[in-house]
Amino acid sequence: MADASPPTKIRLCAFIEERHNNDTYKLTNFKDFDKLKLILNEKPTYWRLTVPTSEAAQSEELVLSMQGVIVNKDLPPILIKPNEQHQPFIRQSVQLTGFDSKEFQTCINKLQQLHQTFSRQVPEGNMEPLTLSQFHQFDTVEFATCYFTSRRDDPNGTEMPFDQSTDPNGVLARLANNKKYFHGEDNKVLYYALKHVNDESPPRFFDVDPAQFRVGDIVKVQITTAAVPIKNNKFKMISQLRCLALLDGTFTDLAMSGRSKATIHLAAMKPAIKRKVGYNNTLDDEVSEA
Repeated sequence: MADASPPTKIRLCAFIEERHNNDTYKLTNFKDFDKLKLILNEKPTYWRLTVPTSEAAQSEELVLSMQGVIVNKDLPPILIKPNEQHQPFIRQSVQLTGFDSKEFQTCINKLQQLHQTFSRQVPEGNMEPLTLSQFHQFDTVEFATCYFTSRRDDPNGTEMPFDQSTDPNGVLARLANNKKYFHGEDNKVLYYALKHVNDESPPRFFDVDPAQFRVGDIVKVQITTAAVPIKNNKFKMISQLRCLALLDGTFTDLAMSGRSKATIHLAAMKPAIKRKVGYNNTLDDEVSEA
């Protein structure tokens, strides 16, 4: 369970405020809804959002970011082979809350605006409502990305190997041998941690093993949104996880340390269109093309 204590919330709000003004595509800052262009992807079929680039007649997929505290997660590594029947649904996901911070609520409001943008692209009444879960009394949002894409949906997609940190035992790679599904670019999630190299330099993002993330960590996500077809000719907006970055695990580490001490005491007694995601190991808001 995530720590809902005031220090965690205060630290989260400090991160949000620190990055509020220097991140154009942070959800709290995003205002260019009139510049969004919806593109229908044929294989697989879904609507996605693009924004213009500095180059005329070119666009790239809209990638947005926000911060929050992890309250639930299902992240790599995958150590035990899943049931093959579950292959289309296996995914890496993270659920975030901002407690009662107004900036987090602004992010939710912007997601609802994106949902409305998609709603106007499909027949009226054919868009599933945007639903939110709650952690205690606080709203949460979930972001997820499937490990596999169906060959039927994308027959020409390029297969990519799994990262060692994601599939150390090769169980996912063996699932892909059936050729019904493949792991491609759209199934990748990047994982980073913000670290101080020394006192003189600003903190930088470094690649990390997704196993490092814990419930209670303060993180930043990069996401994309899409409207995908579901049953009965309806559509649903999905928010796909593209990048997860650890900003502060201090409070989680303190809690884990306390639990470890308690455990020791008791024992003694007894992770087409261009998309830019990630960080290039320099400044906080720089990105590298993926």
